Amino acid sequence: MITLHLLILEDNPDDAELAVKELERKGFNVKWTSVDTKEAFREALAEKPDLILTDYFVPSFDAMAALQMCRQLKLEIPLIVYSGAINEEMAIECMKSGATDYVFKDNLSRLGPVVKRALEEMKIYRKSKQAEDALRESEEKYRTLYNSSRDAIMLITPDKVFLNGNPACVKMFGCRNEDEFIFLTPAALSPEYQPDGDLSVEKSQKMISIAMEQGSHFFEWKHKRVDGEEFYSTVLLASMKLYGKKILQATVRDITEHKKLETQLLQAQKMEAIGKLAGGVAHDFNNILTTIIGNAELALMDVIKDESLRTGIEEIKKAGKRAASLTRQLLAFSRKQIIQPKILNINELLTDIEKMLGRLIGEDIELLTIPEPALWQVKIDPGQIEQVIINLAVNARDAMPKGGKLTIETDNADLNENYFREHGIEGEKSGHYVVLAVSDTGSGMDKKTQEHIFEPFFTTKEVGKGTGMGLSTIYGIIKQNNGFVWVYSEPGQGATFKVYLPEVKKDADLEKKEQTHVDDLSGSETVLIVEDNDSLRNFAQKILHIYGYRTLNAENGEDALMVCKEHDGRIDLMITDVVMPKMGGREAAKRLQPLYPQMKVIYMSGYTDNAIVHHGVLEPGLNFLEKPFTPEGLARKVREVLDAERFGAKGAG
Repeated sequence: MITLHLLILEDNPDDAELAVKELERKGFNVKWTSVDTKEAFREALAEKPDLILTDYFVPSFDAMAALQMCRQLKLEIPLIVYSGAINEEMAIECMKSGATDYVFKDNLSRLGPVVKRALEEMKIYRKSKQAEDALRESEEKYRTLYNSSRDAIMLITPDKVFLNGNPACVKMFGCRNEDEFIFLTPAALSPEYQPDGDLSVEKSQKMISIAMEQGSHFFEWKHKRVDGEEFYSTVLLASMKLYGKKILQATVRDITEHKKLETQLLQAQKMEAIGKLAGGVAHDFNNILTTIIGNAELALMDVIKDESLRTGIEEIKKAGKRAASLTRQLLAFSRKQIIQPKILNINELLTDIEKMLGRLIGEDIELLTIPEPALWQVKIDPGQIEQVIINLAVNARDAMPKGGKLTIETDNADLNENYFREHGIEGEKSGHYVVLAVSDTGSGMDKKTQEHIFEPFFTTKEVGKGTGMGLSTIYGIIKQNNGFVWVYSEPGQGATFKVYLPEVKKDADLEKKEQTHVDDLSGSETVLIVEDNDSLRNFAQKILHIYGYRTLNAENGEDALMVCKEHDGRIDLMITDVVMPKMGGREAAKRLQPLYPQMKVIYMSGYTDNAIVHHGVLEPGLNFLEKPFTPEGLARKVREVLDAERFGAKGAG
């Protein structure tokens, strides 16, 4: 049974009831309202009836007026005219004005079928309208997406003719308008050759064929703007039908920045891998160098008369020191160097080494320093920043073999995100920085060379004229101190290296400590030596015996605990390596401290370890001896630590 909400415009209640009964007889469940005035009719329309049944003649408001009101209100409700006083011509006139149908009162048997047909037609009409509205909405969404998309969207025929291009497409390929774009061809927007050597025309045809066969195809491509600039992109080709013919929609996304980030990530991963290797090699090599340099010095103490033997040993010692310098560069690059930062003013340090720089670069190069008078302070290991300045000066000197000008400037800079974005610098924080700029008038570099200059062992110098570690060392040092390096150079136009270090606001004078001066290096205390390298352990023992100390030896932390259990007596000092198998030096010191409360500790290492450092910076209060060390260096450090309380300083354990 069909439920029908019926609105009747009728001044005769009996006729209204007859119409309702006829519809009920035909199987309708009728809920009806009868009105006979304009105002009542308007109010009844608010109830949204399914159908309107109206007499042609109503004293105050007739069928034609009702039709006009429905049109004005834009109501899509079937309206059937029924009357006993109109002829067929009047009924047809009503149909032309918008009536759905008409029925004569003397033939009400037609009313049921007419109403049923009107409701079915309205249902079909509403479905059709919904479909049209949905299509219109879909088209509007597509048009909005098409016009506002940041990706280039275009339609292409199978024979590679552009049908259109959205605003992003016009902008991406550097065209003035859409008309200019559609006169181009896909081949005109690709470089002539792809990296693998295939013609781009052949490759593009292959991609189109795959998309036509499979329905869609996604791939990476290299495109070209109308001005010739190349860029990387992803392309989604989707096959569709338009006017019965197959075409392709291409969606192109510029991924040049993504590719740059990807390259930077791969570079960072490569640098990290090399850094780990360099740090590991340097750790073992420092142990060997300590033995080589130290024994060379011990040998020199014994060699007095044989000058030729003495000269040979001196050469061994020099070679060892050169190797130690290279090892420090490896550690600086890999950020495994143990540093002891201090608050300082770079201008003061620059003044101290200016004369040395002059001798280093030679007389044919003019050296100009331009310090910022009110330069902010930084916190960095003085030896490290010296190394940075010297390496940059040497690099500049080598770029000016026929002479030139080297300018070193300092400045203060307040950097924000816009600065980093404009200079293509990724991952740095906004804030106050101290700038050290080193500029030369040398040969300069092209972009390809600049991409590799911070890689270890990369060099453009002749064989034997450079290790390729200078700039990579700078990179490691500055990164370790939370700064960054920016380079600008063009072939034949020289180069400028700018080093940025974060400003610190602490007072440098507060960090200055009195240095304990030791003249007599000898002693008689008991020293525990913990070192896993046999040669280095024996070397340290030999030195301390020469200076009068008693020694105990252990090859790692666990062994040290056993040695102490068997030892009857006090232990005044423990000298321990940091990185050892089984048990490291820091843990061994903690385990032994309760047994020997007065025992001092010296940590020795040439390599960072989280046990005593944080990001390469030595923990406050710890005594540290850097490898490789000399016999005198070891003896002096031992005496300083043992005498620390006598001079008012605290021993560190």
